[in-house]
Amino acid sequence: MSEREISSGASSGERAGGDASAGAKAGGVTRREVLTGAVAGLAACALGLGVADKRLLPAMGKADSSRLYDYIYKSGVKSQCIDFMVQNMSDTGYLTFGSSEFFISQKLVPTCPQTVFGESCCGVDMTYIGEAFDQCLWQAIAAGAYGDKVDRDKCAIVVSPQWFFRNNGNQAAFPSVFSYELYRAFCRNPQIQQTTRDYVRLRVKALGISDSVIEAANDDTPLDTINDLVMHEKELTKLRTKIEDMVSIAPKKSLTRQVGTPTGEPDWTALLQQADSDGAAACTNNSYGIYDDYWNRNSKYNSEYKQVFSRSEPEYEDFTYFLEVCREVGMQPLVIILPVHGTWYDKEEVSSDERQTYYARIRKISDNAGATYADFSSCEYEKYFLCDTVHPGWRGWVRIEQAFYHFINGVDDDFLGGWNYGSTTGTGLTTLLDDTSSSADSSSTTNSGSTAATTA
Repeated sequence: MSEREISSGASSGERAGGDASAGAKAGGVTRREVLTGAVAGLAACALGLGVADKRLLPAMGKADSSRLYDYIYKSGVKSQCIDFMVQNMSDTGYLTFGSSEFFISQKLVPTCPQTVFGESCCGVDMTYIGEAFDQCLWQAIAAGAYGDKVDRDKCAIVVSPQWFFRNNGNQAAFPSVFSYELYRAFCRNPQIQQTTRDYVRLRVKALGISDSVIEAANDDTPLDTINDLVMHEKELTKLRTKIEDMVSIAPKKSLTRQVGTPTGEPDWTALLQQADSDGAAACTNNSYGIYDDYWNRNSKYNSEYKQVFSRSEPEYEDFTYFLEVCREVGMQPLVIILPVHGTWYDKEEVSSDERQTYYARIRKISDNAGATYADFSSCEYEKYFLCDTVHPGWRGWVRIEQAFYHFINGVDDDFLGGWNYGSTTGTGLTTLLDDTSSSADSSSTTNSGSTAATTA
């Protein structure tokens, strides 16, 4: 029975009373008592089904300990399995909120966190929370859902510039990524203040989530409590049917990880050298440092053309509330500020001033919230920082990992700024500009030679 059916049944029951007063009794029992009894019966039925179901499907508890679950990217499943993730995340895992960058695998980018952190024993892991199209409101809900269930108080969020494209990026996709389980857990976190709850509730409604779902998650009335119970059991059942598949795709722990001997801080210099080599091998058909397959499929796709970052006020407000949720639940966030792809955005006529204004606004919101940030805005022209026009690549992940590792360990880092660090001093390379210039010079020389040969 759906929540609408339950609500409809209650309304029919109330209408059946006709003109009788609310206090009228039938056989000495009030209609309220009848309704309460019916509600209790439905609850018992739902709970009974839930108990029976738990004997048939995998539970949300501990899974195969020979595998690593922090780096799974399982769309629509992993992040919603709150109890499963809390119980199976690494002992050195820190919640890392983000979106489609977590889809970038070690097959494409061998220097991604799954390799650098996951296959070592350096004392730090990134526990991925999020998937494609998850933006700031989703992240705020997830932070509230997980915030009172994890022991480690540091976390991170990878902020994508595309969330702040005109008209709030892909906010229209929110209903497709909305998680009842996450929102329900958010609503039940006693650490979250009422003003924050009210803001999130209004935003969820504005982005297309129905009143019945919102009311159920908030337990507004006794009927909503029953609706919640039905919806919760339905969601849990659906998620638990996918746990075995999720476990099966979790990577096996490396031998180093199995042995457990601390490996110390990663060799960042060696990793950057490897990043350059891996990036060069993957990017052979363009001068933008974009991997070949992506270039073949998307080089004519220009969603960035003349984009602006100044027409997304709701998204900036959602970002502000993500940081507020972190504060209320006692988490210290690291805001990872990704750069845009400098030469690509130049081609797409997105001005440098427009881009710098965006970066400055993210820094200002972070400063106002007392948050630390890893600011990579100076890396717009660093070849292989991104692997396409959007996602961190070979050098980018190494830069991010180094800053994250230092943040977790309270160590200074050139790219760390904001709370407890002050201004950043890190500066990215300009290798994309150098390559573009070289390509232009080569093209000019070739054209001049061709002209000269023709003239001769």
